[in-house]
Amino acid sequence: MSEQYDFVLSGGGSIFLLKPVTDEAREWVEENVSREGFQPYWPMVCVEWRYLDALLDGIDGMGLTVDAIERALG
Repeated sequence: MSEQYDFVLSGGGSIFLLKPVTDEAREWVEENVSREGFQPYWPMVCVEWRYLDALLDGIDGMGLTVDAIERALG
């Protein structure tokens, strides 16, 4: 049985895509991420690598989960 994550993280290099896959994750994005700037796939979030750790810390702080690769970055 596979674990259900709240977010799926993909991409690499300078840009990552963070896709909310649960209602809780979509609500977190609406409350915590600005739509201003370049967000063409809302509620999927385009994030530069330099802001990724802060975003993941916020998600983790709320008890939400992200599919595996974020820990490989650290």
